[in-house]
Amino acid sequence: MTSHENTTESLYVVLPGDNILEFNPEKDRDRIFIGPGLRWQDNVVRATRPGVLKKSDKQLYYVDTHQKRYIPQKREFVIGIVLKKKGDNYIIDIGGSEYATISYLSFENASKKTRKEMKPGDLLYGQLLVANKDMEPELVCIDVYNRAVGMGTLPEGGVMFTVPLHVARKIVDPENPFLLTIGKKINYTIVVGFNGRVWIKAKSQREMVAIMNAFTLLEVMPLKEAVENLFRFLDSFSPHRREEI
Repeated sequence: MTSHENTTESLYVVLPGDNILEFNPEKDRDRIFIGPGLRWQDNVVRATRPGVLKKSDKQLYYVDTHQKRYIPQKREFVIGIVLKKKGDNYIIDIGGSEYATISYLSFENASKKTRKEMKPGDLLYGQLLVANKDMEPELVCIDVYNRAVGMGTLPEGGVMFTVPLHVARKIVDPENPFLLTIGKKINYTIVVGFNGRVWIKAKSQREMVAIMNAFTLLEVMPLKEAVENLFRFLDSFSPHRREEI
């Protein structure tokens, strides 16, 4: 069945270990992109979690699942909560069954003299460098060129909340119109993690509450319908509207 609202095709149900397709980058001309729930090894793409295999018109394959607990996946971007410092590392809660760690050197321009100092409760946006069942998850806040590219501690004044994991995966899609539609009504900054955590910052607390509540639309209705109802929903949080009521 093809969904016209996000041009993504649902293929079939998969289980961990299932072979999805063979792909050899040296022989196959067409490029493919591997998303959450899949792993490429020995020229074979396999499922790493149960769910529905989906394919977008941009050749992005991923497994859609409504799991509640986040299962860390290598290269995924997540929002973590700093718990404590331990030696040269920080212990980070990323919502999984195990805590993650990050070295003080895993930040842009970090060195022994310019250590990254964080305190318990700070919010961190980073990428998983290590994520497998035999090792604790490890985060970094730099890319392969040692640049932050938006990663690091999140500034004060914002608010973090959680959404179901399948909602988070919808939102990180750059072609998703939901966030763009909100931006037509409210000026805001947003960071979305694959672990179901969302951080937003807007001019007023009222606007941040409105955005937080708007995400509930994605839990109860299809994307297209949620976008169609966004303006009316956000207007219900405006001060003028409340005075009329």
